[in-house]
Amino acid sequence: MISSERMRKLEVLVLARDVDAVLRYLGFAGCLQLIAEASQPRDLTPDERGIADLNVKVSSLCRFLGVDTAAPADNPPPALDREKLTTRAQEMLDEVQDLMDEEARLLALKLSLKQTADELDAFAHLRVAFSELEHLTYLAFRLGTVPVEKVAPLTAALEKRALVVPLGRPGVIMAIASKKGRWALDSEMRAAGFHEAKFPADLKGVPAEVLPAVQASLAQTESALAAITDRKREFRDRQSGELASIAWQLALDVSIDTVKQGLPATGSVLKVSGWVPRRRFSETVEGLSTITGGRIAIRAWEPEEVPEVRAGKAKVPVSLRHGRFTRSFERMVFSYGVPLYGTIDPTPFVAAVFVLLFGIMFGDVGQGFVALLIGLAISSGRFKGLERYRQKHFGGIFTAVGLASMLTGFIYGSFFANENVLVPFTRWLSTLLLGHPVDRFVNITAPDKIFTFFGFTIGVGAIINSAGLVINIVNQVRLRNWEKAFFSKTGLAGALFFWYALSIAVRLLLGGRIGGLDIIFLVVPLLAIFFREPIVHLVTGHRPILKDGMLSFLMEGIVELLESLTYYVSNSVSFLRVAAFAMAHGVLSVIVFELCDMVGAAPGGVVFRVLIMIIGNLVIIVLEGLIVTIQVVRLQYYEFFSKFFTETGEAFTPFTLDPKGGSP
Repeated sequence: MISSERMRKLEVLVLARDVDAVLRYLGFAGCLQLIAEASQPRDLTPDERGIADLNVKVSSLCRFLGVDTAAPADNPPPALDREKLTTRAQEMLDEVQDLMDEEARLLALKLSLKQTADELDAFAHLRVAFSELEHLTYLAFRLGTVPVEKVAPLTAALEKRALVVPLGRPGVIMAIASKKGRWALDSEMRAAGFHEAKFPADLKGVPAEVLPAVQASLAQTESALAAITDRKREFRDRQSGELASIAWQLALDVSIDTVKQGLPATGSVLKVSGWVPRRRFSETVEGLSTITGGRIAIRAWEPEEVPEVRAGKAKVPVSLRHGRFTRSFERMVFSYGVPLYGTIDPTPFVAAVFVLLFGIMFGDVGQGFVALLIGLAISSGRFKGLERYRQKHFGGIFTAVGLASMLTGFIYGSFFANENVLVPFTRWLSTLLLGHPVDRFVNITAPDKIFTFFGFTIGVGAIINSAGLVINIVNQVRLRNWEKAFFSKTGLAGALFFWYALSIAVRLLLGGRIGGLDIIFLVVPLLAIFFREPIVHLVTGHRPILKDGMLSFLMEGIVELLESLTYYVSNSVSFLRVAAFAMAHGVLSVIVFELCDMVGAAPGGVVFRVLIMIIGNLVIIVLEGLIVTIQVVRLQYYEFFSKFFTETGEAFTPFTLDPKGGSP
């Protein structure tokens, strides 16, 4: 499609008892972009709060049991009555609650026992019972750890006030001071980063004697946790399907309730309104009528009939329909901006221009074949590591640029940076097509071909610039913005000046001359740009004709003319970079084989030659490929998009309910 999809505004009045079914249908159909209403969102009802709380609990239960809550988007389970759903969910929670509580208790006990065992192991060399340390009258004991590097400074700092005794492992100490000096002891130890050992209050005896008992309790606790795991597995095997369905539907209901909060309501009637693609309008209306049994009122408007759209207060969302190849380039367009509704969709042009420019700058049969293989690997879906790139449709881009690079690489005569491999085939084909053999169809690095190649890329740039101008003129006419369509530098006046200047340049290259009429044909479009304001004001009846006076008009007109001239010159010259990077790619290929020749005669030269070829081609593919991509994107953004992307639209984002209960 050249333009975005036609849209219609849909307004549905639905009974409260049917609204869940309506939103569920729309959420899975993915056909309606909801229009935000100005009304204040209402509070959740007690039933809705109950569903939200239950959703949190069931989600926790699923995580506890390791149950996957996903459901296939194309085959969702049938909706359950909320009362039945709530009852069954609560039954499952009650059935497993004791198991959850027991596991929580055992995990806390395991953690406590593990910490105790670690501490006791550190103090195993302490031959004093805990009970004796606690009841000494004149001495204060501190057991714990400090950073190893702080032990010596701490010992020196407490030399005359306390005794610091290293125990067992590095950093584990016992500090002894008088009861009166315990405050100073604690102060110094805090400064040293001391962490006191924590023991259960009921521990009695010498650490080395207590440790085996604690370790035995820890083993017993781990055994009990293993039994809990077996019970969880048994429950999961028995109930995972039903539990996953319940969890999924609870999350779905929470998403639906969130949407309902923002819907205008009067008594028992709610209003759902939004934009739907025209091609899906009849299907949507029939579906809504069917699921509600006809208890529904529907109204529809064309975009131009909506008052907010006519007044410019609201934008019609833009939905683009593309094939698999063109869809790969949507991200490039939308990262710059969304086309306005009703204007030309630039994505097919972007796809063609990207592939063309990349192929010109990155011409090599072998290296292009590598890009082709990457694209096929991404598109196949067989490699998990490439899945995210497949979802972003990168496979089509790599495949297209790989094929383009192979084609131009054949024309340039380059195969993995080697300029001799393709010569026999090129000679045979050129004899067949041209009547005489040539080693390469185009030698972009030959001194006598450089200027021709630069001229060719400027010509390609002129075609791309012209396409942008035509798109802008058509868009502005469709939007009824006559001033920008006819009198701006990217409108008809600017385009006529640009095209006639190009024709003069071509004539001069062919040996022609500039005549008097040429000056007239160049000046007239520029005068139209210069006098844009008074011409438009005269035609539309706007007064005053010169809004800010004669001086301001003259200054703005002169600046506009200078800007127009520099704009077209810079836009044209900018495409010289295409030739420059194509030649740079060729030069890098030559350098790789020069290096191969340099090491070829050395001992082990064959091995080094192969390594240089592999590494050199990898560097060219990665580095040059990245640079070329950046340059192509830059040319599209600054030279192509700037012609017509003066205002962005709003992307069509339909209300959807994903299999995990995602909100819209």
